[in-house]
Amino acid sequence: MGMAKENASLPGRAREAADNDVTVLRAAREIFAEQGWNAPVSAIAARAGVGVGSIYRRYRGKEELAQSLRVWAIDHLATLARECVSTAKTDEAVLKTFFSRYLTESVGPLIPVLGGRLPEHAEVTRAAEELEDALQSMVDVCIDAHEVPPGFTAADVMLMTVHLRPTLPIDGDRATEIHTRYLDFMLDGLRGGTPQPSITPPSWSEWLQMWQGT
Repeated sequence: MGMAKENASLPGRAREAADNDVTVLRAAREIFAEQGWNAPVSAIAARAGVGVGSIYRRYRGKEELAQSLRVWAIDHLATLARECVSTAKTDEAVLKTFFSRYLTESVGPLIPVLGGRLPEHAEVTRAAEELEDALQSMVDVCIDAHEVPPGFTAADVMLMTVHLRPTLPIDGDRATEIHTRYLDFMLDGLRGGTPQPSITPPSWSEWLQMWQGT
């Protein structure tokens, strides 16, 4: 279930608070993508249409806000993977649906901005475990449908999101068109039965290590 649907089931004030949280997290994702880690909290507040004080009443600082953003983004991807498996018209359409929705619904990957800056966090670990399960289920469907080669992993999916969605200094709609063009090339290559590369595929723990600060 998506966060918007979950929030809709909450009582009045709780729903309003949850919706405000989502507004702030979306703003944080946009601002971090545009300005990097050093973006001021005031810029996030302005984008969200709230006061800086309201953010600090909810989060003790930028690090706590960023950790919540990680959990929210990971949970969203897990939900997206499950939805694509359950709603795609054919198994062959699952991966294209996943990446197409990612390109249109996401501001961009967080690892280039937040990776290596934040310590390990229990909620992030929980969310990442659920994401791995959701992605692996999706990958298994895609392998059986011959959409990806054997040995393709959940970590491959996550790292492809980084390569497919770089920030480009052009109009957002045009950027999405360009990203989608390269998505089609990528999917054709995966589907083409290319021999297994000699390089060891990334593991899930390796992807997680990219997130953790020292």
